[in-house]
Amino acid sequence: MIKIDFQYQTKYGVYKDALHLPDSHGLEQSEIEAIKQQRLDKWLYIIENPTDPEPEIEIVELDGINYEKTEVDGKLILTPIEE
Repeated sequence: MIKIDFQYQTKYGVYKDALHLPDSHGLEQSEIEAIKQQRLDKWLYIIENPTDPEPEIEIVELDGINYEKTEVDGKLILTPIEE
């Protein structure tokens, strides 16, 4: 088994990764470079296209006390906000 460490400098910082290949992988250098580029491209896509937006915090006031309203597993949770 061989390990090929690699990294790319991007506008988001340094992307570091490694390929773990069997000793008899039979890949040409150009194929290895293509795999590295695919890994970088997938990472950049994830960074540039987030799937889960941050949930907005909803504030509820009850009896003069502010609560942060969240829902977990279908259950409403009110957490008091300390001011």
